[in-house]
Amino acid sequence: MTLSERRSRILTFIVDDYVDSATPVGSQALVERHALSLSSATVRNEMAALESEGMITHPHTSAGRIPSHRGYRYYVSSLMREPNLSPQERLTILHQFHQSARELERWVGLAASVLANSMQTLALATQPRVREVRLKQLQLVELSEYRALLVVVTNEAAVRQHTLDLPAPANQDALSRLAAQLNASLGGLTAAELAARADAEPLAGVEAVVVGSVAEILLREQDAMAETPVVEGIRDLLRKPEFDESDRMLDTLEAVDERHLRRAIPLDALEHGQVAIVIGDENREGPYQDMSFVLAHYGPPGGAGGIVGLLGPTRIAYGDAVAHVRYVSELLTGLMSQFYEE
Repeated sequence: MTLSERRSRILTFIVDDYVDSATPVGSQALVERHALSLSSATVRNEMAALESEGMITHPHTSAGRIPSHRGYRYYVSSLMREPNLSPQERLTILHQFHQSARELERWVGLAASVLANSMQTLALATQPRVREVRLKQLQLVELSEYRALLVVVTNEAAVRQHTLDLPAPANQDALSRLAAQLNASLGGLTAAELAARADAEPLAGVEAVVVGSVAEILLREQDAMAETPVVEGIRDLLRKPEFDESDRMLDTLEAVDERHLRRAIPLDALEHGQVAIVIGDENREGPYQDMSFVLAHYGPPGGAGGIVGLLGPTRIAYGDAVAHVRYVSELLTGLMSQFYEE
């Protein structure tokens, strides 16, 4: 559906005014606030048409209108102009990162803090991880005749150790030869690819135990990629008038618990280099269907990366949110690239 130019302007004004005031918008207020060359009756008729098209809705306790989730989506997709951060805003944010210790974990926490302070709502960021955990190399160390230490190094430089009970005796020479053989044949594979290789070429003995353990370690590392995000600005979110009522506040507190938030982040909406906006009932999880995510992936293409973004009421200032999330994600990407090049 494409709205007429007049209805598009009126919808834009309704969204902008409601974002600013959190108060339902009436036709007379629109005419006066925006000096429209239309009568209040004409604007009221256009608002009735927008309501019939599902773009705005009518709260029970007010004569004014507010945007619906569908209206916000149309606004974001077709009408919104993304503002640019001013040079001073960019410089202020950049200065905070340059003042921070050169540690990835510090940068991630700072990114969430900067976004929360800038937008006065909840901000989140995850630590950088590779998208697919792969085996870089393994080592086997003899502990006793029937026991060995397995050391697994992943492509993101994580080192994991696991003690193996062997089905047959193996000395250090035999273990070193097996490790060299497996590194040559399995290096660079994911857990799923290891399992597929094992199905195609059934293994036995010590080799089967080693490969099975490597696959389990890689699976655990892959699961850890969706780690609990760093969260800032919970109080800012709860101060929004949408969450004034005690029941709503309790629901919101539960929703922004880090464990719930981790599961709710809409990863499938993210594309590299793009800012994703997920509005209201587009969220799968019930507690988030009155809120919106504005998220971006950060990190160099094909390398380690994470997620940074905002969670607010559907009334969030989408243009400003996109501008801030885009800049912070690009800044993190640049800092990470420099970090890994050094």
